[in-house]
Amino acid sequence: MQQAGFVEALRELLLLDLYQQIMPGNRILVTLIEICLPLLFAAILIALRHRVHSVSHPNATIYTRQSVQELPWFFRHREPSNPWELAYVPSNSTAVKSIAEAVEKALHVNIKAHGFSSEREFEDYVKFNNHSGNVLAAIVFKHHFNHSKDPLPLQVDYQLRFKYSPRNAPRNEQTGLNPNLDRDWHTSYLFPLFQLPGPREANHDDGGTPGYFREGFLAVQHAVDRAIIQYHANASSSSLLERVTVAVRRFPYPPYVNDLFLLAIQNQLPLLLMLSFTYTSLNIVRAVVHEKEKKLKEYMRMMGLSNWLHWSAWFLMFFLFLLVSIFFVTLLFCIKVSIPQGAVLTNSDPTLVFTFLAVFSISSISFSFMVSTFFSRANVAAAAGGFLYFFSYIPYFFISPRYDLMSHSQKIASCLISNVAMAMGAQLIGMFEGKGSGIQWKDLMKPVSIDDNFTLAQVLGMLIVDSILYGLVAWYVEAVFPGEYGVPQPWYFFLTPSYWCGHPRTVLGKEKEEEEDPEKALKSQYIEEEPADLVSGIKIKHLSKVFRVGNKTKEAVKDLTLNMYEGQITVLLGHNGAGKTTTLSMLTGLYPPTDGQAYISGYEISRDMVLIRKSLGLCPQHDVLFDNMTVAEHLHFYSGLKGYPPAKCPEEMDRILRILNLEDKRFCLAKALSGGMKRKLSIGIALTGDSKVVMLDEPTSGMDPASRRATWDLLQQQRSNRTILLTTHFMDEADLLGDRIAIMAKGELQCCGSSLFLKRKYGAGYHMVMVKEPYCNLGEISRLICQYVPNATMESNAGAELSFILPKESTHRFEMLFTELEQKREELGIASYGASVTTMEEVFLRVGKLVDSSMDIQAIQLPALQYQHERRSNDWAMDDSSSMSGMTDMTDDSGALITEDCSSIKLNTGFYLCCQQFYAMFMKRAVYSWRNWKMVAAQFLVPLIFTAFALIVAKTFPGPRDSSLLRLTLDPYGQTTVPFSVSEAASLSQSLAEQYVGMLDAQHQGSLEVLGDLEQYLILRAAEEGGAFNEHYIAAATFNQVKNHTVITALFNNQAYHSPATALMLADNALFKLLAGSNASITVTNYPQPRNITETAKDQLMEGQTGFAIAINLLYGMASLASTFALLFVSERAIKAKHVQFVSGVYMVNFWLSALLWDLINFLIPCVLMLVIFQAFDVQAFTQDNHLVDVMLIFLLYGWAIIPLMYLLSFFFSVAATAYTCLTIFNILSGTATFLAVTIMSIPELGLVDLSKTLDKIFLILPNYCLGQCISDFYQNYEFIQFCTSSFEATIICRMFNISYQTNYFSWETPGIGKYLTSMAVQGFSFLFLLFLIETNLLWRLRTVVCGICKRRKWTLLLNRVPVLPEDRDVADERKKVLESPPELLASLSSPLVIKELTKVYDSQESLLAVDRISLAVSKGECFGLLGFNGAGKTTTFKMLTGDESITSGDAYVDGHSILANIKKVQQRIGYCPQFDALLDHMTGRETLSMYARLRGIPERYIGSCVENMLRGLLLEPYADKLVKTYSGGNKRKLSTGIALIGGPPVIFLDEPSTGMDPVARRLLWDAVTRTRECGKSIIITSHSMEECEALCTRLAIMVNGQFKCLGSPQHLKSKFGSGYTLLAKMQVDEEGELQAFKAFVEKTFSGSVLKHEHQGMVHYHLTNKNLSWAQVFGALEKAKEKYCLEDYSVSQISLEQVFMSFTRFQHYTEDRGK
Repeated sequence: MQQAGFVEALRELLLLDLYQQIMPGNRILVTLIEICLPLLFAAILIALRHRVHSVSHPNATIYTRQSVQELPWFFRHREPSNPWELAYVPSNSTAVKSIAEAVEKALHVNIKAHGFSSEREFEDYVKFNNHSGNVLAAIVFKHHFNHSKDPLPLQVDYQLRFKYSPRNAPRNEQTGLNPNLDRDWHTSYLFPLFQLPGPREANHDDGGTPGYFREGFLAVQHAVDRAIIQYHANASSSSLLERVTVAVRRFPYPPYVNDLFLLAIQNQLPLLLMLSFTYTSLNIVRAVVHEKEKKLKEYMRMMGLSNWLHWSAWFLMFFLFLLVSIFFVTLLFCIKVSIPQGAVLTNSDPTLVFTFLAVFSISSISFSFMVSTFFSRANVAAAAGGFLYFFSYIPYFFISPRYDLMSHSQKIASCLISNVAMAMGAQLIGMFEGKGSGIQWKDLMKPVSIDDNFTLAQVLGMLIVDSILYGLVAWYVEAVFPGEYGVPQPWYFFLTPSYWCGHPRTVLGKEKEEEEDPEKALKSQYIEEEPADLVSGIKIKHLSKVFRVGNKTKEAVKDLTLNMYEGQITVLLGHNGAGKTTTLSMLTGLYPPTDGQAYISGYEISRDMVLIRKSLGLCPQHDVLFDNMTVAEHLHFYSGLKGYPPAKCPEEMDRILRILNLEDKRFCLAKALSGGMKRKLSIGIALTGDSKVVMLDEPTSGMDPASRRATWDLLQQQRSNRTILLTTHFMDEADLLGDRIAIMAKGELQCCGSSLFLKRKYGAGYHMVMVKEPYCNLGEISRLICQYVPNATMESNAGAELSFILPKESTHRFEMLFTELEQKREELGIASYGASVTTMEEVFLRVGKLVDSSMDIQAIQLPALQYQHERRSNDWAMDDSSSMSGMTDMTDDSGALITEDCSSIKLNTGFYLCCQQFYAMFMKRAVYSWRNWKMVAAQFLVPLIFTAFALIVAKTFPGPRDSSLLRLTLDPYGQTTVPFSVSEAASLSQSLAEQYVGMLDAQHQGSLEVLGDLEQYLILRAAEEGGAFNEHYIAAATFNQVKNHTVITALFNNQAYHSPATALMLADNALFKLLAGSNASITVTNYPQPRNITETAKDQLMEGQTGFAIAINLLYGMASLASTFALLFVSERAIKAKHVQFVSGVYMVNFWLSALLWDLINFLIPCVLMLVIFQAFDVQAFTQDNHLVDVMLIFLLYGWAIIPLMYLLSFFFSVAATAYTCLTIFNILSGTATFLAVTIMSIPELGLVDLSKTLDKIFLILPNYCLGQCISDFYQNYEFIQFCTSSFEATIICRMFNISYQTNYFSWETPGIGKYLTSMAVQGFSFLFLLFLIETNLLWRLRTVVCGICKRRKWTLLLNRVPVLPEDRDVADERKKVLESPPELLASLSSPLVIKELTKVYDSQESLLAVDRISLAVSKGECFGLLGFNGAGKTTTFKMLTGDESITSGDAYVDGHSILANIKKVQQRIGYCPQFDALLDHMTGRETLSMYARLRGIPERYIGSCVENMLRGLLLEPYADKLVKTYSGGNKRKLSTGIALIGGPPVIFLDEPSTGMDPVARRLLWDAVTRTRECGKSIIITSHSMEECEALCTRLAIMVNGQFKCLGSPQHLKSKFGSGYTLLAKMQVDEEGELQAFKAFVEKTFSGSVLKHEHQGMVHYHLTNKNLSWAQVFGALEKAKEKYCLEDYSVSQISLEQVFMSFTRFQHYTEDRGK
């Protein structure tokens, strides 16, 4: 079993992996960026590698011998009046004094010995006395002398204390600004932290820094040693001492390549690696959260995917991606780019580098996973992910300067953050590279040098630990806080045994029946008996769900009990928000139920979801498809997920494709399918893999009639042995498919049963529906009907539709009624009428009405709106007060009446309008920030945290401190080898050498006698051993006899700092032992003096580096702050809200400048806080002498430049999350990267100063770069001024090293910041100018004019090629009318909208003619319907009329203003409700309407009441103050319509206004539209619902292929293109014989009838016989009803739908272009 499970899991993993490899298909760009970004950064290093040339030294470097007999030349010239001082401690000992005097003589310079009684006294003298600069050195003997006469012991231990900073350093190292500061004795290190290949201080024979030779240390040391030897030696020995000279010499160095580039690596490698993975990390977070947000993840979970597999698949995918880029990065790093320079990492083992990067990428992925579990919105997550990723690198900024001071455990602990661990590892690689050996597998466990104890193996280990740790956090967080979908576990879940070994519990047999409660019994009369012989596939018991929003609770589902049976289709109906989707979500495990249970195939949902999901099929309300997978791949993927045997997968796939009829689309990508096909595919996925239980949420929404019927057939076929649960908004669908229909309202089950049962319960009889003519006489009609059918009631009167309910009892009187209606049709003003038996729709409306009176259609004609109808009939010049009593809220101050849409008010224009619009747009931005305050606050904090961080680092930096002491012995170096050579046959040399070896043995060091040339031997060893040589060979010696003089040469390996003194000490010791016996020894300690006054001052100057750190961190913070300014615009543009605002008349200047103003105010806040931080940390450069004002100016100018730039860049994006990440990356690259590049290049040693100057000029166009330079230069300038004006010497130093500073900070020359500030000011203007160019489409228009000339010809050809089909007469008449009279005349003749030969051609490969020369005039008070199939050109027409699309040729006029000439004037005169809601989620309904009211220019004092009226008219009052994002689809449509109607524009465009509304809401909307039309507005509407067009439109046109095919009133079209009646009859089920008999009956009774289609016992006839009257048809059917078991039937005049369908044959289906 286990093994099978494993294999199964493996299969699913492969499946998922496949899917995730396919997923990034469209993200090819993103994928490329992900792979290339690391390469880009590698390329930066390679480019540097190319620029920085290495110099090859093919021969060994040999150094000359240096004498230590006297001080260097620098110390010899001293004025007699001002001698050097030689301090000695303690002054009370004669022995010490005599040695000091001996040294004084031996040094041959002008020097005086000066005793101090204690070391403490000497230190105070150095620190506080101005003359202490004269102390050459102090000799401190570490012995306790009780009496002044005490002798010096044989084992002498003394300290030499020289000045803290070097006196005699070469010119180029004295700058005090040089990055490789050689300003002290380095006594805390033995080797440099970062080593470079080649000899250290290659040009100095004396070994260079720390300056043992040139500072006179060796000379003084030797003089002291000799004095000690003389003190202890007798006379004979002294003469011997005269014959011995000691000299020092550097080790020779083998051939090498000198490479400055390694400096760059050691510092920049960690940063570059971190930057190169930032984008990937962002993307991982975004991808994972995006999937969660889109519900794809949950959907796959429902389809049977286990969680760990899901994560493993993501992990594998990203890991494989990263492996690719890491592979290339390693190649780039390790392959020799150019022969002379070598590679970036020349000596390291590529496999190890690869391993290191791979392990780092694993931990990066884990880190991203961890971040992703905390978020449920992709953009927020991406933002936070990037921030956290960078933030986790920051500790390294602290660590790197203190690296050598940290203990081992601290280093390990800091590696708990993966980025820090990576940085440490990269640093180690850099160090090994510098040593010349590179990192090799054998060095994995070895530290770089003796000073260090940290190895790469530990880094790798810690990275793996990190990955596991982050993984655990992700697992825990995801289990306890699964987000809005999913069942949360308790916090201690990992302790419960059931979590680890759960066992499924199935329900056996019957549970105990619950006691009936009385309320149930009352309900149960509306619930049909349940079939006893069927198995229930879904059992729901007392299920309820409560949502908590803030502190309010909303009960979405209350105590629902329902069973659904196998082999049946159960349909669930309900209004928007009745709880259908919530119930489905609970059944599929998306939400945990608050209470109650549900069993699916016997498993309980809250416990055994995993098992249920194996046999569950689901088609959610919105298509959850992967854009970049083909149809076949979807089916394969999901059937595999459900564990369908792989062998059978292909045939299952073929089967589903066959029944879906999608075989030709098999290899089509999901995103290329039309809406209807996507739905079909979703249904296919639900059925695939043998699902026993199938849930379909509105499966046929968005399908055209033909595919809908096909789907019905499909479901009927598939229902055997499956339990199917279906929700829908189409009542005919419910009627046809549902074996049992359940209706929910307000979260409760209202009734349940077969459609027949429900119709019996709720049906009221027959419905008579009439379409009214405008002059219809309502009273007369009602009178006539009541005369025949006394208890008839009027059901509704919405739009042009009027419906009556005629009770069943009076059936026999109908015939007479209809006869009379037929005769009096003209005079009563009835356009058409029809009658039908109770439909499902009626049942639905009735149920809704019983539950909730607000759903009652009659109650909808609210009194507030009622009086308007009356008012129109009254003369309204009559006295206001009388008619208006009790209606005070409906009047304004002046007593004039406000209509619902405020059309009677005089609108503001000119300056007032401008102010109002500015205010409206400003408030929009303000509300956005206010509602998203968390995000805004986070944005403010980012730059603050970064800057504070930089300052904390700067404050706590290990500043220069007094040096520690270092004993100059070989012990600290560990086990070393000391080679020596002796010139043969010299007894003195031999005996010296013996002492030398003996002394080394005593110190446990190896000695090695070399015969022949010692230098050659050293060169050979060094070449062989490479980097390791320097740790094993520190000192050496040669003992030579020259005539009768012995020369001891102490050789030292200069790679170690302190080897010269150590080597000299070894030589002196050998001599001492020879002369004073083997017990004698000298131990020297180098203990530099504490810092004196000037040195402390100089150290402060060094803080100039802080400016750089602040600038870098500030840029990082600002990068993420700035990119938020574009977010609202991206989403506004994506959802077309911006277009709607422009159509509502907003001026472009108001739109952008209000945003700019708000953003600047917003931007001020973090800037002020930043100044507070500078003040708090007391950053003097920014706070002294009113500098805060200057800094504020820098920030303000930056804001002025960056905000318009972000606006400009926002045009490149359509998703806010992507915009945020890309803009942040852009800001980081354009700021940090450029700033770093220029700063690094301006280091003189690299020799790129000219390039850096050029780049500096180029980068002036980037605001981020200017900001970085401003902050950095401002700081540096301040520090320079402070230093260079502090004292006289300082001034001289500044001159010597030509440190320039500007007393005027804003000067043009560096380090003044004038040019940067000016350029930011100019940028602001130029970006705004560009923005306005883009917005006014000037560039576009120029292009159009230029291209237009060439294209005209093409179009003329195209138009001539399109055959002019014989045009319908009505259409031709309209065209003639429009073309003959000038538009101004038509406008004055009450036609607000005139369209003249409007044409649109899309330029694709073959030009597509979307709209073909249409002409139309719409008059006042007319509602014009535009019908057509998808792709007929309706939406394109709308887009052209609202200025969203350019017009190819032709023109249109609104109120006499041409669209081409002045679109702004036109836009103020039209209202527009787009096809998809263009609403801003963060505003409430009221705020939205108020904003649009202001844009229209309604005077402020009326706005409140206007908006109130509009809300009331659309029944949105209960939701007025809720956020738009909480609205249901129907409410959103209502609000969109409200936006179009408010302010009473003369022309209103409504694009499919009623999609997604339930029947009640739809009728409400019709009412509002009709009222608007009656006010004399022109309305143009497109719709898919024919019923809607009949109810609303006074005229309509059917559009096919961009042309009008017919035009006229609905009745005119019906009588012209269709005649006769439509008969729909439904038989009782399974009466095959009856059905045939009935069909025969119809054909006999109504000659010439045509059977349109037949469907599951439902027949649809077209009765073409012109002579039939209503009454006859009705009479005949009434008789047939009993005879043939008709369940119900309806007879109506031919409907618009049929007229519409008759034009379908003309439409060539293009891809859904122009919709």
